[in-house]
Amino acid sequence: MNMRRYLFVLCMIMPLASGCGTVDKLKGLVGLGRAYTPLRTLKVSADADANQGNGTQLDIVLVFDSATTDRLPKTGPDWFNQRDALQRLLATGIEVVSLQIPGSTPVFSATLPARITKATSVFAYANYVKEEGWPVIALTPYRSASLRLTSNNIVVSGN
Repeated sequence: MNMRRYLFVLCMIMPLASGCGTVDKLKGLVGLGRAYTPLRTLKVSADADANQGNGTQLDIVLVFDSATTDRLPKTGPDWFNQRDALQRLLATGIEVVSLQIPGSTPVFSATLPARITKATSVFAYANYVKEEGWPVIALTPYRSASLRLTSNNIVVSGN
């Protein structure tokens, strides 16, 4: 099918299915709209000595536009110092899932909001004891991600 015919078919179908999530993904793929994160599941666990034996605040931040992404901090300490102000300032541009993870937490699935299907980016911020904190963790490229909190590290895996 030549490009002109492809675009014609796409233009005819889009108005008919504008509420469909699949159409939004297609629009992002062909450059006609935003690309959305594929992330749908997040598993979290913590070793007994995670965060040097301290419980860990973990915020999962869903972002709904690229301008908002540019305004987010690059480290956990910066996020937690500014979190309340950023939530007020960015309002509907972000949604935050806050978790408290004690040591020795077996693997569990974090509950992600239904609105994740409209998120352009997803980040995790951990409030680690280390003075320099922990850098922001990009979860955007994963469909299924796992975070394992260890004594001085966070191991990220997924597909």
